[in-house]
Amino acid sequence: MKHPVRLGLVGLGNVGGAVVEMLQKNRAQIEEKSGVPIQLTMVCDKRVPMARVRKMGLESIFTRDAYKVILNPEIDIFIELIGGYEPARSFVLKALHAGKHVVTANKALLAKYWGDVFEHTRVYRRLVYFEASVGGGIPVIQALNEGLAGNRISKIVGILNGTTNYVLTRMSQAGLSYPAALKEAQKAGFAEANPTFDVEGIDAAHKIAILASIASGTWVKLQDVVTEGITRVDPQDMAFVRREFGYVIKLLGVAKLTEKSVEVRVHPALIPETHPFASVQNEYNAIELHGDAAGDVMLYGKGAGRMAAASAVVSDVTYLARQVAAGTAGKLPYVSGDYHRHLKAVPKDAMISRFYLRFTVGDHPGVLASISGILSKLGVSISGVYQPEHAFSTRGVPIMILTHPVKEGAIELALKEIGRKPYVRAKTVLYRIEE
Repeated sequence: MKHPVRLGLVGLGNVGGAVVEMLQKNRAQIEEKSGVPIQLTMVCDKRVPMARVRKMGLESIFTRDAYKVILNPEIDIFIELIGGYEPARSFVLKALHAGKHVVTANKALLAKYWGDVFEHTRVYRRLVYFEASVGGGIPVIQALNEGLAGNRISKIVGILNGTTNYVLTRMSQAGLSYPAALKEAQKAGFAEANPTFDVEGIDAAHKIAILASIASGTWVKLQDVVTEGITRVDPQDMAFVRREFGYVIKLLGVAKLTEKSVEVRVHPALIPETHPFASVQNEYNAIELHGDAAGDVMLYGKGAGRMAAASAVVSDVTYLARQVAAGTAGKLPYVSGDYHRHLKAVPKDAMISRFYLRFTVGDHPGVLASISGILSKLGVSISGVYQPEHAFSTRGVPIMILTHPVKEGAIELALKEIGRKPYVRAKTVLYRIEE
């Protein structure tokens, strides 16, 4: 009988509970694939009611003290599922120092402390697996880190947040306002009571930073990700761009990589309704990777939900346990590259895109000529101008302009100058276009 691989889990929330459920339900299959018995040895949570612990059959292995799990010499794999920066960072680093391998779903921790975490894995010759940190149940980390390892990845584009995709889906399909759609998402369990990290694009920024770091073999820092959320998306714009131009609005994470630079951003974007991303609805995610040999590779699946995340965690446990049992875990790194090297980040004003602009102006002669003149003066080339018959607002009439590709800095200068004109009645609406 092989010596079992012992697990210690901290964080018995939605995902942690689902992981325990999967380990209990699919134990035979997991052990067959790992080739070794797997034993859940200790479980910790600071707040979970004891009634729930007893219901899950964990009372005999339960503790409120995380360090009893971290410092237990019998535990081989430490599973961190509490989320956030601290105390998760301290727990993970201490577990590596104590000789444990780590499985985590914590994208915030990894994005902010990428170099620190993987320097610890090098020093202590231990592994950190983190499939659940991006894309829920979609195996994108494995695809990028292993399946496409021979490729030079030049671009990553993804719908990376289930909450915002659910909200935008309801705004598009039902014409709901942003507040109404968010309320529905919260009621359906797809948005937190405090959804700031999701709706402001921070969660997606964590994820695109992780993917770009793996693809480049460097540390793409969170502060290098230009980040904008969905709180100002207007359902009238969604309806108009679909009807007139065949575009759909999605919150995208985008990374463009060269040998020397990286462009990383998260923002609402117009995409053609013929693109597969346009049909990604509700809590589902999709990620497109472009490799020099493989070309475009697209992955799709549930990006939110307790069982989707648990699927990724248990997958990591299964294949990490196989290495522990074989005595090979930590001999080679899971994530390769220079954890402290940084590519030059392309600044926001140098990023090039096409844009959709909606101006709300007074209905006076010469207004369109003035706007066009300012755009032209600052090097912004117009590809189309549209004035719908019905107004978006009682404050003025709308003018919609599509541009050719241009640096964002030029757009910002133009909008600043136009915004000072007396005919402007509201803040200009801007969306980037991803073809």
